[in-house]
Amino acid sequence: MEKILDKDQIKSLIHLLEDDDEETYKLIFPQLIDMGEDLIPYILDAKERSINPILTSRLKEVYIELNLQTSIKELTDWKLHNSRNLYQGLTILAKYRYPNIDLRKVSEVINKIRQDLWLEINDNLTALEKVRIINNIFFDIYKFRGDTKDYYAPENSFINDILIRKKGNPLNLSAIYSIIAQSVNIPIYGVNLPKNYMLVYVEKLYSQPLDNFQANDILFYINPFNRGEIHSKNDIINYLRRINIPVEEQYYMPCSNIVTLSRSLNNLVKIYKNKGEENKIYGFKKLLEVLS
Repeated sequence: MEKILDKDQIKSLIHLLEDDDEETYKLIFPQLIDMGEDLIPYILDAKERSINPILTSRLKEVYIELNLQTSIKELTDWKLHNSRNLYQGLTILAKYRYPNIDLRKVSEVINKIRQDLWLEINDNLTALEKVRIINNIFFDIYKFRGDTKDYYAPENSFINDILIRKKGNPLNLSAIYSIIAQSVNIPIYGVNLPKNYMLVYVEKLYSQPLDNFQANDILFYINPFNRGEIHSKNDIINYLRRINIPVEEQYYMPCSNIVTLSRSLNNLVKIYKNKGEENKIYGFKKLLEVLS
């Protein structure tokens, strides 16, 4: 049953946030958080009108926690009910980082690329021919590329930033590439390859989770970070041996979308830690706990 917020109660609690007493704030904080995401417009409105630095600071803390709790709820629902939809998972992470994001614009760009691909694809094409068409649209027409100059930029991990900047890290470039491919029934999935995330083209579309996937369905691998370069299974096995990683199925078979999002969150925790932005790590760790 949907919670109906009491506007008078909200005003009273927000007014009490101006109290200098820290204990009062500690009592009020959980009550506000318990009201959920519907409280956010009230918090933003109060923050905009506030001239009290104590109130402004506390409203910001409440807003940050409400945004995190909303994202935790959305990610939990995604994991339990819709993890087959990688696009939705990526937008939850983007929305957490950018609460005011306009997801319609993100969807419009994805749909435009999808439409351009759909017009070029037909069932008479071989798998390699289809990939050449995707590569042409993705890298030549839309100019996507791997960010080799600022590899660890946080922006390389968020779908909205990548669609604007036209560059990203291996994982998220691959994720967008696979989303677009699967939208026109091309069976391309992510591979959780150590020190590099790539894609695999298989014989047919599978639903998530990929419990019924057969190893002999693998046709070849794709590296979007290197403009869609094609690799064989032997290439992948040799790569694993070269970097002294055991040749295990988890490194060359398609991975779940939950694994993909977990790795993306792990990357973000490491990126912000290396940048010394400890204040941003907490939220991403909490989101990572949801997927663990």
